[in-house]
Amino acid sequence: MAHALVFVLAPEGALPADGVAWADLLAAQRLGIGSGVALRMFRAAAPSDQSLDDLVASGQATVSGADPFEPLRRSPCPEDSSAPSRQTDSPRRLICDALVPHLEPRFLWLGAYELSGPELQGRTGHPADCLAVESIRCLDQFSLKEADNETCWFYPTENGDYLCWENRRSLELSPGYPADPCIQQDRIPYERRDLRLLWSLMADDQALTCVGLTYQRRRIEWPVTASDPEPFATWTSFRVDSMADDNYREISSITVFPD
Repeated sequence: MAHALVFVLAPEGALPADGVAWADLLAAQRLGIGSGVALRMFRAAAPSDQSLDDLVASGQATVSGADPFEPLRRSPCPEDSSAPSRQTDSPRRLICDALVPHLEPRFLWLGAYELSGPELQGRTGHPADCLAVESIRCLDQFSLKEADNETCWFYPTENGDYLCWENRRSLELSPGYPADPCIQQDRIPYERRDLRLLWSLMADDQALTCVGLTYQRRRIEWPVTASDPEPFATWTSFRVDSMADDNYREISSITVFPD
């Protein structure tokens, strides 16, 4: 018999107890988080890079969020065609590609559950896909605002110029689980004190934003089962300067729509 730990975020009173089916956990999770933002950040490494206005006007910075800069190009060394290829352009500029669920700790409760059943060999990913779930045991339920807090910095700290792409969307998530490894042969030794609620400044926000949770310092993954993006996105150019009074300075921001 194998075991796995999963988490459900739902409004107060909506978390299932013991003896429920996997479908009940899915239904509860659907009540908890309904939106989020897709976020990508790119390094603008050289002073000669085009401005955000130029990138939008030329059709390079689009609603899709694709890299607006020239892609990385590689070519073989001319001295030895059998030698490994060498870089001939700037390094990859994408430094962040994240989906940040909209978490409201004041209104959400967290349930911790142990899934048990025979392990399905050769399966990877979500614990529910790796086990033939025979039983579900509720380990804990509590208001998310009671979780221990931890801060993290979501935006770059290295000095330089950057571009950020944001696209808000409605979401449907599966119950979360700690990043690998997620299946174990022993019963789950769950401890509430091992959970941390992560808070971070998002750009020039004046208040901290909840950006996720960890368990035993492992990120909790919340697989996306449905996503409906808004038909527009916002590009923002900003500068990080540790010597300035304001470390973060927005240069410009443009909302783009499909052609």
